[in-house]
Amino acid sequence: MKKYELLVVLPGTLDEKEAEAKVGEVSSTVKEFGEVAETRSLGKSRLAYPIKQVRYGYFYLIIFSAESEKLGAIQDKLNLMRDLLRGIINKFSEKTSTTQKISYYGEYVDRSVPAQGRGRPESVVEIAEPAKVEEASVEAPKEVVKQVPSAPLDLKDIDKKLDEILADDSMSI
Repeated sequence: MKKYELLVVLPGTLDEKEAEAKVGEVSSTVKEFGEVAETRSLGKSRLAYPIKQVRYGYFYLIIFSAESEKLGAIQDKLNLMRDLLRGIINKFSEKTSTTQKISYYGEYVDRSVPAQGRGRPESVVEIAEPAKVEEASVEAPKEVVKQVPSAPLDLKDIDKKLDEILADDSMSI
C-alpha cells in the first residue's frame, strides 16, 4: 500500500462543527478503502476563484494508505458528496508535507522583512516569447528583467497605458 494525501475543500458557509462532521464523513469514506493515518485542519481561507458561488472554504488534509487501484473508487465516492467543493488526491511526499508550501510569489519574497512589510520585489523576471519559430530550429525563450517602479502609479496613468496597449493592432492572439 502506498501513502497518499487528500486535500478536502468544504464551503465556508458551513460553521466549524458542521465542517468537522463533513471531514469525518470523508475520512470514513477513505477508511472503507484504506487506512487513515492523520487528518489536519488547514483553516478557513479565501478561494482563488468562486466554486459553486462560494468564495471561502475550509481546507483539510487527510493522509492515508491505500492500494492504487482503489483511488478511482475513493474519488468516485467523493464526487457524490454534496457539500464537498473539491477533493484532490496526490501521492504523499515527506519533503513537501513537512515544509510549508511555497506561496504564489514565494520565490520573490524577502524572508528578512516582516510579513506586513513585504511588497513587490525590485525586479521581476519574465519569459519573452521568441519572435519567429523556424521549422528546423526553435529558439529557447529569453529571460527579460523588468524594473518595477518604486513610486506608486496613478490610476489615470495605468488607464492611459492600458488604452495604448489595447489600441495597438500589431498584437495578435
